[in-house]
Amino acid sequence: MTLFPDIRFNEVSDGHRIAKLSGVAFNPLVDQCIARFNRDDGGLMGGVVYKDWTGVGGSIAMHVAGIRPRWVNRAMLWVCFDYPFNQLQVKKVFGAVPSYNKVAYEFDKHLGFQDEATIQGVYPDGYLMLLSMTREQCRFLDMPPRTFMKE
Repeated sequence: MTLFPDIRFNEVSDGHRIAKLSGVAFNPLVDQCIARFNRDDGGLMGGVVYKDWTGVGGSIAMHVAGIRPRWVNRAMLWVCFDYPFNQLQVKKVFGAVPSYNKVAYEFDKHLGFQDEATIQGVYPDGYLMLLSMTREQCRFLDMPPRTFMKE
């Protein structure tokens, strides 16, 4: 039975592609990924790579990449935030965005991430913007998605 037939968990090829598009590396031994794919053609639409989990009560980094328009839906948002906050029980999720990537920054802000810090000298042509979200700030956990059960 599949609760979300268009969402894949920990498919290594998805992890590598999402990580590359978001500017990080994917190590399947320690990193996790959640990806949404198109049910009609099986193509990857976008997803999240989770890195640097510091343990229960700690934090984790989310690296996001969208490949196709409208890759984010309610189910994907719920799953992507349920994993760190409910399953891993972290207190905070971080997103790291290069200052020149205004689209990613606005996407993170729209999701509810808050500015945490800026770190100068990270990139030759910009700085790193660190954003964060706590469980209490996450509005997606209070709106569980419809499930599409398939046997």
